[in-house]
Amino acid sequence: MGLLKSHNTTIRENKISDFEVSTAQYGSTVPEVLGTTRVSPNVIYWDDFTSHEHKTSQKSGKGGHSKTTQITYTYTVAVILALCEGPVSGIGKIWKDKNIYQYPNEELGLTLFSGTSDQKPWAYVSGKHPNKALAYSGLAYMAGVIDLGDAGSMPQYNFEVKGKLLDTGDGVDVNPADYILYILSKIGLSSLQIDGIDNYRKYCKEADMLISTPSDDTDAKAARDIINDIATITNAYIFWSNDKLKIVPRADRSVGSWTPDKTIRYNLGPDDFIPQDGGVCISYARKESSEVYNRISVEFLNRSNGYEKEIVNYQDNDDIKEHGVRQASTVSAHYLYTKTRAVKLAEELCRKNKYERVKYTFKLDWAFCRLEPGDLVMLNDPAMGIENQPAMIDSVTEATNGVLTFTAISRAKGVYSEAEYNVHENERPLIDFNPDPGSCEPPMIFQPPALMTDADNEVWLGTWGKNPNWGGCSVWVSDTNEYYRKLGTIDYRARYGTLAAPLEIEDTSLEMVLNQGEFTSVDATSAKNGDTVMYIDGEALSYQTAELLDNGHWKLFGLVRGQFGSDPEYHPTGTQIARCDEAFLRSGLKNAYIGKTVYFKFTAFNVFGGMEQSLADVQAYPFIPKSVQILPPDVEVLNVEKMSSSIRRYWWKYTYPDPNDIAGFILKYTQGKELNWETGIAVQEGLITTQPYETQTIRQGTHAVMIKAVDTNGNESKNFAYCLLDMGDLLQENVLFDKDFGAAGFADVKNNGTVLSDGYIHAVNSTKMWHEKGRKFWSTKDAKMWDSSFQSYIANCQFKAPASGQFWLTTDIEGPAVVYYRLALNSSFWPANKADASFWTTQKKNANVWDTTADLWKQWSDKVEVRAGDDIQIKVEAKNNSYQETIIKGLHAYVDVPDRQEHFEDLAVPAEGMELPITTPFYETTAVHIDAVQDDDAVTVKVLSKTPCVIALLDSTGKQVAGTVDITWQGFVNELLEG
Repeated sequence: MGLLKSHNTTIRENKISDFEVSTAQYGSTVPEVLGTTRVSPNVIYWDDFTSHEHKTSQKSGKGGHSKTTQITYTYTVAVILALCEGPVSGIGKIWKDKNIYQYPNEELGLTLFSGTSDQKPWAYVSGKHPNKALAYSGLAYMAGVIDLGDAGSMPQYNFEVKGKLLDTGDGVDVNPADYILYILSKIGLSSLQIDGIDNYRKYCKEADMLISTPSDDTDAKAARDIINDIATITNAYIFWSNDKLKIVPRADRSVGSWTPDKTIRYNLGPDDFIPQDGGVCISYARKESSEVYNRISVEFLNRSNGYEKEIVNYQDNDDIKEHGVRQASTVSAHYLYTKTRAVKLAEELCRKNKYERVKYTFKLDWAFCRLEPGDLVMLNDPAMGIENQPAMIDSVTEATNGVLTFTAISRAKGVYSEAEYNVHENERPLIDFNPDPGSCEPPMIFQPPALMTDADNEVWLGTWGKNPNWGGCSVWVSDTNEYYRKLGTIDYRARYGTLAAPLEIEDTSLEMVLNQGEFTSVDATSAKNGDTVMYIDGEALSYQTAELLDNGHWKLFGLVRGQFGSDPEYHPTGTQIARCDEAFLRSGLKNAYIGKTVYFKFTAFNVFGGMEQSLADVQAYPFIPKSVQILPPDVEVLNVEKMSSSIRRYWWKYTYPDPNDIAGFILKYTQGKELNWETGIAVQEGLITTQPYETQTIRQGTHAVMIKAVDTNGNESKNFAYCLLDMGDLLQENVLFDKDFGAAGFADVKNNGTVLSDGYIHAVNSTKMWHEKGRKFWSTKDAKMWDSSFQSYIANCQFKAPASGQFWLTTDIEGPAVVYYRLALNSSFWPANKADASFWTTQKKNANVWDTTADLWKQWSDKVEVRAGDDIQIKVEAKNNSYQETIIKGLHAYVDVPDRQEHFEDLAVPAEGMELPITTPFYETTAVHIDAVQDDDAVTVKVLSKTPCVIALLDSTGKQVAGTVDITWQGFVNELLEG
């Protein structure tokens, strides 16, 4: 056996449990790559972060008896790295941290998904996590299980993406002309014509000014800004001309097979210019010498240097020798990726800075309207020492009087063509700014429905002019036809006319004579929305289809009648009808004008806004306006909550108008369920201005409560919101036990009278020839020999008091009668003064267990106290005589019992009914009523059973329905059941 033991040591590296990623951004912009550029990816998916254990062992010590084991970990993770919008052409270089790879590369473990619309999900995710497998249609991305080494964080990746439109340039970058066309197509302008696009494409190709999407520009930009940036880099004008986009290269030197346009459009002299301030023909501004830079710097992205930013310089050595270095600010041109192109741009900018240092300004008339940016002109002004100076139009501005103001930049003198246009041989055109506008045709003046207006008492006025020089008119108003004030201006010809045939109430088409213009057809939805609304004698309607007939009339089909709160009406032939649009002047009139004749005048002016007619020269058109108030919006919902002591709290949902002219609200109520605002009773005098609103005004019973909004002019909203209250039995101030002896034809009443068909107890009538003793044979001269003889009768009934309390009677008796009551069997088991008495006395073997002697009959007069279980007997003695009958119509016994009340909120009652969840033990039901109905068809409650209390809801037809209601139950504890 050895003397030394072996010794083993294990060193274990800490294991990372979480994967860290810093390049995952939610909601980041997805770039689109045109050309070739470097892209930093965005992690959109990762999963299966896995650790891999690695062991290494090493023996040490004398004889190798000790061993050290080193345990380390490496990690892998499955990721998807989003690149850009697809499809892309491919991937070039890949930067992983500081290492550069060429794609494809097995070491990286990444695969390109080019972003086609039909691409499939990554097979790895489909196999392991099918519920997470997404195709990411239209998104270019790299996917793979990547080796993280011994770190648990994501490496820094960058990818050289070969994007779209590579075939338009050199296979790497894009021709700017096609770049611009692509941008326009992305914003829906693919059909837009661009004048000069082919010439611009050729220029960019020959000048080798090819571009790619800037790699460092991750923010979304407007299409206009992108196109302007490209035009600046490629030295071109881009502008709108005759409803088309036009692009013109500014270069003045030939490049390859491309040659600049050196055609002079006009040779301009003093006779052509319109004098400016001070009488000068041409004014100019020259850059200060300090602003004529001779060294230009351009910053670009160098593809050959890993797309890093670099700066190139171009300098005019001759100018530097003479004036020294004048450095311009660095120009950013990140669309360029080669040094050669950046130098070309710097050179072009240097030439522009040198030869375009003078900017000319001059004015011309409309004879020169063909001039636009990029055109060349020859300038001559002996007074300013300018002779045969070539210049390129830089901008054009048109004044309201038709004069054109041009700015032009100087160009180097050289060989140019003769002037393309010559206006000197022809008579100079003269624009007449003072043509006669003619007069306005008879106008159409009307007041549309209030829902079409924006102001109270709004009047719409429209007219037109037959004269082609008619440009509109001013509208004036007066209430005296002497002093007029200006109401507004009409700038368009209104469309109106008359009916060519009667329009019946039910008609859905009409035929009309139109004064001028035409109609356009729309779809049914637009007509329903009032997009083609017309006004005809108080009615607003819209049409769907318009057809021009052979006789020149218009036929309008698919009419939507009675819009904007108006009603369909009959309209005879010749009724005026107008197409309501922006051609009509709309103006609210003062309340002082209502019901009085006001006068309108229309003074026409020409298309230039001049030669306006005098008020004295035009006709006045009388009109009597009526009050057309804009009604406040309707209250949307009215809610109510029952508080203690019969207080009800009301609140409502309401959207206030803008501007807010609401003065308050009116609450009204009606007895029963009738919804009638006109007959409703106001809850309070004046307006309610705050909510919630509490009141005791509305008493117990069934009521309809209604609410309207009121504006500062006193106008009420058109419709009211409402709620129904207290539907069902009335609640009582004190809960009463009510025994109705008249129920079922006095079935519980014993009597020796008779119950007739009316349900009342009547006396027995025996017809006799002789009356009682002492009566005369005839009582009056008109008395008959045979007459009625009513017999007296007695009616008896009784009930058991269900609880202790006060007892009283109510009667409805016609004729002479006395009402009695008594408490029956009122004796105890043993007389109280004979506590030692035997069960039965020996002397009276027939003695009763109880004393059967009842209380004496007492004539009913006032309330008396009773105890639970008391038997209460009632007797009515009908004191008939031979000629006066006693009729018992009603008899009620009441006991004022301790009341119980339970309330149930938002109770969902099915159509078949339900038992109320009453918690009171041994209860008797006296009343059930509805406090509020929540937008259902239920209008009342029906008690199917009182004990247990089962209820159902009924609609207005008496049919049982389901609904959600607030219910109050009222009753008392039946002490007989309790005991």
